[in-house]
Amino acid sequence: MVAAAILAGGRGTRMGSDTPKQYLEFNNEPILIHSVRAFSAHERVDRICVVVPQAFCAETEQLLQHFLGKNSGIDVIAGGENRSLSLLHAARFFAQSCPPDTVFITHDAVRPFVTKRMIDENIDFCILHGAVGTVVPAVDTILMSEDGLFISHVPPRKNAFHAQTPQTFLLGKMTRLLESATAEQHAAFTDGCSVFLQAGLPVCMVQGENYNIKITYADDLTRAEEIRKKFFN
Repeated sequence: MVAAAILAGGRGTRMGSDTPKQYLEFNNEPILIHSVRAFSAHERVDRICVVVPQAFCAETEQLLQHFLGKNSGIDVIAGGENRSLSLLHAARFFAQSCPPDTVFITHDAVRPFVTKRMIDENIDFCILHGAVGTVVPAVDTILMSEDGLFISHVPPRKNAFHAQTPQTFLLGKMTRLLESATAEQHAAFTDGCSVFLQAGLPVCMVQGENYNIKITYADDLTRAEEIRKKFFN
């Protein structure tokens, strides 16, 4: 079984908008609808839930019905106060009715250009290795700083990658790791891969795309429109 959680908990503060960025219009539809549709149209995905702030649950259900139909079978659940706790809510939701070996895909709602190839490779490599992160090689040199003031380390660029989503894990293992994490760990986890890495477990990589951007700032909407015309028109 394959279950996908679309994480739509952002508040839009970096976008400079009163409307959370996942609900902003892009090509005549809310951004999150583009991301959800990529999974709902995929023949290998059995279950989908959209994880949103509690205050947006009803609005999100209405949007899904309007754009994807009343019988889309997509669930809407409330997330937590940070990304890690939202992951936990999604994992618990699926664990109620899905077996532990379910392939659990997680994806940012504001990455509307995820492709079938990325989803397929996430599923295939998760079955083989148990945990997967989608990445692209770093083009710029990455600088590390321990104190935010001085450069402390420059990792070799050939070893540096930018994280994207989807990220995919075996549901039972991810649920156990999230359930056992402390409050401090939940606050520190930046994504699903960090949950596995913190536990000393391997996470394999699959190739993303440079156009698989996360729409975060206002200028990203302009860039997204350029990507849509070039690659998806």
